[in-house]
Amino acid sequence: MYYEVHSENIAARSHATQIAEILQRFSLHGRGDGSVAYEELAAELLPLFGKDLMILEPTGDGDYRWLHFGREIVRYSGATRLGQLVSGMRPQVARFTIGSLDQALVEDRPLYTVHRSHSTVRVALWERLLLPTIARDGRRFVIAFSRPLQFREDLLNAVLETSPSGIVALRAIRDHANRIEQVVIVTANRRASELSGRPDIELLDTDGRESLPFLSDPMIWQRCLYAMSLQRADMLETSFTQQGKTIWLRIAIAPLGDGLLLTLTDITDLTVANQTLQSRAATLALEIGRERATRRALSEEIGHREERERELRRLAETDPLTALLNRRSFTEKANAAITASEAEGSEIALIIVDLDHFKQVNDSYGHPAGDAVIRAFADLLLGQFRNEHNLVGRFGGEEFGILLQGCDLASAAASARQIQDALLTRSMPVSETLALNVTASLGIAARHAGESLASLTARADQALYRAKNEGRNRLGLAAPPEAVAAAA
Repeated sequence: MYYEVHSENIAARSHATQIAEILQRFSLHGRGDGSVAYEELAAELLPLFGKDLMILEPTGDGDYRWLHFGREIVRYSGATRLGQLVSGMRPQVARFTIGSLDQALVEDRPLYTVHRSHSTVRVALWERLLLPTIARDGRRFVIAFSRPLQFREDLLNAVLETSPSGIVALRAIRDHANRIEQVVIVTANRRASELSGRPDIELLDTDGRESLPFLSDPMIWQRCLYAMSLQRADMLETSFTQQGKTIWLRIAIAPLGDGLLLTLTDITDLTVANQTLQSRAATLALEIGRERATRRALSEEIGHREERERELRRLAETDPLTALLNRRSFTEKANAAITASEAEGSEIALIIVDLDHFKQVNDSYGHPAGDAVIRAFADLLLGQFRNEHNLVGRFGGEEFGILLQGCDLASAAASARQIQDALLTRSMPVSETLALNVTASLGIAARHAGESLASLTARADQALYRAKNEGRNRLGLAAPPEAVAAAA
């Protein structure tokens, strides 16, 4: 059974964004003796995170009983364990869970764990944050935050058994200095097992560098490390000997969280065919059939590769929270638009939007509510500016940019007022029961001939800064470049 247990650097190791916030709330409730009051912490966490929380109480005989079992955990696991004993789980999972709970209570500090599940509906790995507490009457309780580990497993499960290629997902295990100690195989399909020369059940939870023969090559391993550290896909070809036979593989490497997704394509036949064609010109006619089949295989592989590359480009260009252009992609496309407008003699305007008092939303309702407001506002912008001549991007935090092509200052100001009007009549939905009213300040600048994007952005930023200083929920019109230069 694959598992991890950590008591240090928990926030950095965890994947769920809520864990850092829960740790902070836990530390704020610490008392002089280092313990945390159960009643106070539970009262604070349950309304905010209850759907992902479990509360367990020791039974006194080496076991634990669930007193709370969040509905999201039920949804993923397929059943509730409320009122049941931990020892009723599968033996390996039960031993690991009880040992982790015991360690959290003995050490009296938060514990972060990752473990493989054996009987859930659609989750293979779970991460947990265990928080030891003590009640007023002296009883001990563990409040546990539990979420599926986000490993894009929906994608993997859809292609694992139907893919003619080998597919392996590896998770990096790091030491306290953040160095990779090993890479554990968390998913592998049958074809990957055939290519590794081992039954598929034996691949799970093993060290990838020992189970996959090609990873023992230092050059290939270094390419994998680069892919993880740079978060950049790679592809290479290699060969190794298996049971006296040389196997040639094309390996596509893609970063996957703190790990890798490897796609293994057996190109042995293709490689042998190419070598044979070079050395056996006299038998070329016999090889034509194989060459045609090889061309079809290559065409299909190129199609798959182009599709993966298109998806990687899309992910690299967009902001993951809103699906808007990220700042880098916005800048590249805006520069291209300015070059085109310079050649055509057309106009361009830039609007920079900043949501007012956004920190109060996060402080009052939590970061998940803030994220929901950001997404809702992004949808509002897309609805208003969904046009092939416009660019809409998220610059970071609560700041957005809109580039309007073929638009002068007056038209851009009218569009900016439409944004404010929409915010006056529309609340930003946060949940099924909560919607928040927000306002925004906007800076507007129209490009002058020969002006760079950096200059245009600086003028729009100054106009935004002026609007916020004048009381927020306002529009700021940028001064001409000459006035800005003179003021500087």
